[in-house]
Amino acid sequence: MTSLFIILMLLVSQLVPFTTATYRLVKDYSGDAFWQSFEFFTDPDPTDGHVEYIPLEAANATGIAGFLDGGNSSYAIFMGVDTKEVAPQGRASVRVSSDDTFQHALVIADVVHMPGGICGTWPAFWMLGKDWPNNGEIDIIEGVNDQYTNSMTLHTAAGPVIENGTFRGDLITSNCDINAPGQPTNAGCSIGDVSNLTFGPDFNSAGGGVFATEWTSDFIKIWFFPRGTFPSDIVESAPVPGENWGTPASVFQGQFNMDDHFKNLQIIFDTTFCGQWAGQVWSDSECAALAPTCEEYVTNNPSAFVEAYWSINTLQVFQDDGGSNEGFDTPPPRPPRPNSPDGGSPGSSAKHRRRSENEHGVIPIYL
Repeated sequence: MTSLFIILMLLVSQLVPFTTATYRLVKDYSGDAFWQSFEFFTDPDPTDGHVEYIPLEAANATGIAGFLDGGNSSYAIFMGVDTKEVAPQGRASVRVSSDDTFQHALVIADVVHMPGGICGTWPAFWMLGKDWPNNGEIDIIEGVNDQYTNSMTLHTAAGPVIENGTFRGDLITSNCDINAPGQPTNAGCSIGDVSNLTFGPDFNSAGGGVFATEWTSDFIKIWFFPRGTFPSDIVESAPVPGENWGTPASVFQGQFNMDDHFKNLQIIFDTTFCGQWAGQVWSDSECAALAPTCEEYVTNNPSAFVEAYWSINTLQVFQDDGGSNEGFDTPPPRPPRPNSPDGGSPGSSAKHRRRSENEHGVIPIYL
């Protein structure tokens, strides 16, 4: 009888689907924690952008990085670009990467404002493996020039091909291989959102929203929730991806295992200019009426980029209690920077820091 019971239970376990994963918060990058946990990239831009990525100290001193007060956010993370200087060597900007890397994650970002929809710009919120493209790349927010909807894309080595399925966006390219035949080089597998609220000026005018990216062995899904429509479980930092979240903006899934192509990814924010995408398609957009080349426009029009900034309320990473954090790889921590003279958070000290003199009144990072 015992043996029969065990056999029956095994059969049932194969027929009954697994319940939704339970996620726990493993990283909260909100407030000062963001600057304590992200490194500034200062090498030449790998995408050949007309940009100068500057270090933390310079970004802090010039108001290109810091915090914003008010609006939809209290002390939101701010990352902008230079808006004052003619820049023949490239416009000053920032690119930051998380110290931590992740293997499977639910990444939730409440973004108030993004740099999108501005001629010459190429902003991105993405995840990247150290050995590219073998360890993969997930582009959560990306677009160039006067683009007005979000592009979500995976980049890998040969193998993954995604299937058309149930998601809100339009499938643009299906082969994730950066060298896929019949696709432009490095196009990857891409899904374009259909809502203007997901990118650029309309996104910013509406106060932004939440992007939620779920990465498992089986799929990568991205949802977008405009401000005022956030699911209660996200608001409560107890996310349960499922039917209550509605149809995802994108679903990347096919006859392959994600773990073979996406390994130990960092979180990255950047704003570059021109380069291999924005520069290459300059002549195909209405931006071409502004200057003969993207580089010429970016060089000579600093005031055109006043709105080219990120403002981020919160950034949180959750992982599955069932063991999806295997392979979690955290480098040795840097000595922590004090949040403030009294050890408090931005909410207790940022308002006392001297604001920068740029257009946004950026509150500096306490170093």
